[in-house]
Amino acid sequence: MIEVCILDWDDAVGVQGHVPGALSTALRRLRSLGVDIVVVTAGPVEAVHRHLDPAADGMGRLLVWSGQPPRVFEIVGPGAVVDAHPSGLPRPGGKNDGGGRAVGDPGAHPVGWARRWLVDAGSPFAVLVVGDHLRAEGPVRGDAPAGALARLEEAVSDLGGFPTSGTDHAWTLEVEGFDSCRERDVESWLTVGNGRSGTRGSLEEGHPASLPAVYVAGVYGAPEGNPGGPELVRGPEWTRLAPRVGDEDLSLSQGETLEHRRVLDLRQGLVLRDWRHRLASGRECRFRSVRLASLADRTILALEAEVQSDGPTISLAGDVAVLDGPSTVDSVEERTEGDVAFVSLRGRGGHAASFRIATREHDGRVVRLVGVDRDGADAARDGGGDALEAAQLDGMDMVRARHRHAWRCRWRNADIVVGGSVRAQRALRFALYHLIASGDPEGDLASVGARGLTGPGYRGHVFWDTEVFVLPFFIWTHPPTARALLAYRYRTLDAARAKAARLGYSGALFAWESADTGDETTPPFVVMPDGTRLTILTGLQEHHISGDVAWAAWQYWRVTGDGDFVVGMGAEIIIETARFWASRAQPGDDGHYHIDEVIGPDEYHEGVDDNAFTNVLARWNLERAVEVCGLAEKLDARAWEALAGRLRLQDSEPEQWQTVATGLVDLFDHGTLLYEQFAGFCRMEDVRAVDLAPRPFTAEAVLGVSRLRDSQVVKQADVLMLAHMLPDVVPVPVADANYRYYEPRTCHGSSLSPAIHAAVAARIGVLADAERYFEMAAGIDLDDRMGNAALGVHIATMGGLWQAAVFGFGGVRPDGDVLRIDPMLPPSWERLAFPVCWRGARVRVDLNREELTVHLDLPSVLALGTGPPCELDQGSFVARRRDGGWSSFEPVGPG
Repeated sequence: MIEVCILDWDDAVGVQGHVPGALSTALRRLRSLGVDIVVVTAGPVEAVHRHLDPAADGMGRLLVWSGQPPRVFEIVGPGAVVDAHPSGLPRPGGKNDGGGRAVGDPGAHPVGWARRWLVDAGSPFAVLVVGDHLRAEGPVRGDAPAGALARLEEAVSDLGGFPTSGTDHAWTLEVEGFDSCRERDVESWLTVGNGRSGTRGSLEEGHPASLPAVYVAGVYGAPEGNPGGPELVRGPEWTRLAPRVGDEDLSLSQGETLEHRRVLDLRQGLVLRDWRHRLASGRECRFRSVRLASLADRTILALEAEVQSDGPTISLAGDVAVLDGPSTVDSVEERTEGDVAFVSLRGRGGHAASFRIATREHDGRVVRLVGVDRDGADAARDGGGDALEAAQLDGMDMVRARHRHAWRCRWRNADIVVGGSVRAQRALRFALYHLIASGDPEGDLASVGARGLTGPGYRGHVFWDTEVFVLPFFIWTHPPTARALLAYRYRTLDAARAKAARLGYSGALFAWESADTGDETTPPFVVMPDGTRLTILTGLQEHHISGDVAWAAWQYWRVTGDGDFVVGMGAEIIIETARFWASRAQPGDDGHYHIDEVIGPDEYHEGVDDNAFTNVLARWNLERAVEVCGLAEKLDARAWEALAGRLRLQDSEPEQWQTVATGLVDLFDHGTLLYEQFAGFCRMEDVRAVDLAPRPFTAEAVLGVSRLRDSQVVKQADVLMLAHMLPDVVPVPVADANYRYYEPRTCHGSSLSPAIHAAVAARIGVLADAERYFEMAAGIDLDDRMGNAALGVHIATMGGLWQAAVFGFGGVRPDGDVLRIDPMLPPSWERLAFPVCWRGARVRVDLNREELTVHLDLPSVLALGTGPPCELDQGSFVARRRDGGWSSFEPVGPG
C-alpha cells in the first residue's frame, strides 16, 4: 500500500509538455485515496499547477519540487501555491545538474529529501518512485509517458483492490493457524476500535471457543443480581457471516484447513484474514476478509469479505446476531428495512447504543457498513443514518482510504522507532495501536476502561489506570483526546462530591471504579474459588484516586499550556480534590497531619496509616491548589472570579491547604533516603518477593493471605510511583535508594507494575533492569503473562510501555516552561526516535548513543541532561555526548 508517489514530471509528461488526461485522472485518484503526490520538475511550479486540478477532492497533498535551486511548494487550490518546505529539515540545496535536480548531496536529491521528510513524519511510509531520472533511487518501470502512466494506473488498481497487509513485520501482528485454547487472547489482540466503539477479533463464521463482542463507550447495562455493578453492553455481532459453497458450510471444524492467517496491520488500522480450506466434498476455496473501525468517522464500522471457489453458488451474508438481552439492558429494538438492519440497545440512564447495518452481497463478495450512534434518543431510527448513507455513497475504497489517512496522521504524532530490538519495536507499536484505538476526542460521556474496548474485563469500569497510565500518552501526542478524558472526570465531579460527603469529608473523592455516572461501582465483595466471600475495600479506602485525577489535570496544563482549561475544568478539579484532602488529613498528638486507614497502590496491605504515596500526592495536590488559584486569576481574572464565587471559595482556604500540606507526615528518612511505604511497614516480616518465585506472580498463592498481609511483599510499584509521577519531588538519589529497597520486594502481581519499574530504573541508570522490566511489560498481553488476556488487553500496560520509552529511556519531562530531555538507551537499543507535543509545538527526538537530534516546527525552549535551557528556533538541531554530558545544540546544515 503506497502512501507517497514521487513523480518525475518532465519524464512522465514528455518533451512536448503534453499532459495525457489519463495521467491527471490517475494522480487525482491517488490523491482521493490518501496518497501524497510529490512532482519533480525542472520547470516552474505553474507548469504543474496549470495541468492538475488542485480542487480535486482528495486527502493526499500535491507538492511540487521546482526551481533553481529547488524549493518545495504545495498546490492548495486554484491560484494558491504555498511554500511547503517541511519544518525541521534543511532546504534543498547543493550543486545543480542543470535540470532542476541537485547533485552531489544525497540529502538534497528529491527522493532523498522526500524520505527524510517522511522519516521526520514519524513513520517509514511506503514510497513509489516513477520516472527515468529517479531510477537509481527507487523501483521504476518505463522511461516514457506511457510507462509512467501504466505504473500510476497499476498503483490505483492496487489501492482499489482487495486490501492486503504490509510486509514490514515491525508493523504487523500475525497469527498463524488456529488454536481454540488461545482464541480469546487473539480476539483481544485483534480488536478494531476508534474510541467510540471496539469490536473483538472473532471469526466471521463464529466458533464455540469465541467470545465475540462489540462495545460502545459509555453505554452501560445493569445486570440483575450482579454485585459487580454496571457493565458495558454488548452490541450486535455485526461481523457475523454465514459463508457457504453450494450446500456446504465453510467452517474450521469441518473439512481440512490448508492455511489460516490473520494479521493486525498496525499502520493501517486493519484486521485481515486469509483462509484456504478444503471442504468435505474435496473442493478447495479461499476466504478473505478485512475489517475496520473508522478513525476518520467514528460512527462507521466496515467489513469486506469474499470467497473464491471453483464450486457452485457461493453465499456469505447471514443474520447479524444480537448478543445482549434484557438482563443487561432496559430494552432491545430490532427491525429490518431492505438491506439495512436496525438494532438499538437501551442501557442505564436512557443511553442507547444503536446500529444501522447495511449489507450488500454480489458474486461471492460481501460489503457491510455499519453506522453506530450513542445517545439518549430513539437512535434506532435515525442514529448513524447520515454517516452510513454518506459511507454507502462513497464506497468501501473511500471509507478505507479515509481511515488509513486518519491513522497515518495519528502515527505521525505518536510512532516510536526503535533500532536494535525487533521485539521492543513491535511491542511498542502494538501498544500505541491499542492506545489510539481507545480514546475518543469528542464529548465527555465516556473514558477509557481498564481493558479499553477490547474485552469484558472489569466490566468497562474506569480506574486510576486512565489518568496515571493512559492519559499522559494523549497529553503528549493528541491533546484533544486528553482534554476529553479529563472532561469525563469533570462531568462526574458531582458524584465525587457526593461520595466525599457520604464518607464525612468535604470536596471531591472520585470513584475508585467509575462507569457512566461517576458513582462508585466497586463491587462490595468477590467470591473466591472455594466459595467464600472476600470483602473488597478499594472503593472505601483507595483514596489516592482524587490525587491521581488532579495530577493528570495539572500535567495536561504543564504540557499544553491550555489556559482555558486551567481557568475552568482544571482549577475546579484541583480545588475540589484539595478540599477533600484538607478534610481527610487529621492533626495528631505529634503536631503533624495524618491520613489513616487507606489503601495505597500496593493493594496487598489494606487499612494502613500514612501511606507515603497517598500522603505525598495529597500534599502535592494541596500545594497545586494554592498555586492554581493565583494562576487562574492571572490568566483570566473575570472567569476566575466567577468560578471562585460558584465554588464559594473562602479567602482563608488556600492558607489552610498550605498548612495541611506542610504538616503532612511523609515517612521520609533523610539518613537512608527511604520512604517507609506506610506506618509500620518496616516492622513487618522482611520477605523479599525475588526470593520466593519467578516474577511476576500472585503473592496470595505463594504466601497465603494471612502471612502476606504481615509481610513486606509488595504487589506493585507504590513508593516507586512517587519517583515516576513526581520527579520534581523525588530526585534521582532518592529514587535510586527506594528502587534498590522496594524492587526485590515487589512481586508484580499487577500488570501496572513492570512498565513503571522500567521507567524508574531507566531514570536512575540501571539500564539492564530497565530493559528486563520493559520486556516483562511487553509480554503482559502478547505472552499472556497474567493469564487473562482473553478478557481484553491491559490498556494501562500499553500506556506504561509508552511512558517507559519516552519518559524513561527518552528522559522527557517538563521542567517549568522548559522541555528537558535526559535520555538513557537500554543495552540492546541502538536508536530511539519519537515525537511529542509541547506547548503547541511538535518536537521530534531522534537519538543514538552518540548524539541527539531534535526537529522543531515552532520555536521552543529545551534543555539536555542537567544543562541550562536553550532557546531554539524552528528547524533541526543536534547535540553530542561529551565527557558524560552533552554539547550545546547546533543547527543541522543542508545534507
